[in-house]
Amino acid sequence: MAISLTLSAGLKIEEQLTSDFDFRGYIITNDVSDKKLNETYDAIQSTMMPAEDSVIARALAQLMALTAGKAKDIDLTLESYVQKLRQYPKDAVIESLNKLADQYKWFPSWSQIKDDVEFRCRHRIELLRAIERKQNERQLTRLRQSA
Repeated sequence: MAISLTLSAGLKIEEQLTSDFDFRGYIITNDVSDKKLNETYDAIQSTMMPAEDSVIARALAQLMALTAGKAKDIDLTLESYVQKLRQYPKDAVIESLNKLADQYKWFPSWSQIKDDVEFRCRHRIELLRAIERKQNERQLTRLRQSA
């Protein structure tokens, strides 16, 4: 099953779903210029910047304050989580940490936080992959035509 839409950048994308209607990714269904693909990629990539360590630590401390089951070594816990979370986009991390206190009574495990953060940035990652596939297809076509 697929759902089609057109982004403001002129890309027509089709959402790919499994037979169980789970999201699988995107494909770009129209022919747009390399310039437009690059601009769109750069725009999406700019949303992937991580938060500063202090911002992540503050959001984690707030989550700790609002949930039960405090860590034995708070400094080690904060340091460990900050190290893991700095690989994700700032908005996804902060939104996730802010919402988790409403979802869990106990301080969530790394796996629970990771799943929530990845859910919040999955669509932009898949859109970046779709653009990369389209760019790779173009390069391959050019190589075949020049051979």
